[in-house]
Amino acid sequence: MKTSTTLVLLAFAASITTACNNTSANSDNTSSENNNQKSELPYTKNNKYDWQFNPDQKNEAIVLNVFKAMENLDHETIGKHTADGIESNIDGIKFNGTREQIMQLNKDFFATLKTLKVVPQDWRSVINKDKSEEWVSVWFSQYWEDQQGKKDSVKVFNDIKLAKGKITVWNEYLQHFPKP
Repeated sequence: MKTSTTLVLLAFAASITTACNNTSANSDNTSSENNNQKSELPYTKNNKYDWQFNPDQKNEAIVLNVFKAMENLDHETIGKHTADGIESNIDGIKFNGTREQIMQLNKDFFATLKTLKVVPQDWRSVINKDKSEEWVSVWFSQYWEDQQGKKDSVKVFNDIKLAKGKITVWNEYLQHFPKP
């Protein structure tokens, strides 16, 4: 009796193991097939730009060095990487002017801060097929303390256009953290 119970339990365990292995094998195939299937999309993509990841990291280096200059409240270094004319859209404020004008705005803003910390989470550089537009997108958190000791922070997404190694457009979208 003990032997037959043991045999039944072993047979049951073997059938469960076999069933589980067959299921996962089928699941892997199904999952792989689902990843290769095309979904029907409600819009047609305009392939005018045909964006591709940019393998050249020079634009990423420029943008990340500008972020490091921001942390150091160094508007001069930022100015070295800014085109003669710049368009900026930051948190609902639109600016279109000269490098000197934006540098003065940066200088005035930096004067209100005691500290600024930028913590990038991810970035991507893209270039269109005919190489006429290059952008770097950066996702990051920003923390600061003003001259009165008030601390604050935001989650930020930047989309920055570069031409000939200079920033020509700076779009910034902020997500304000809820107050405790």
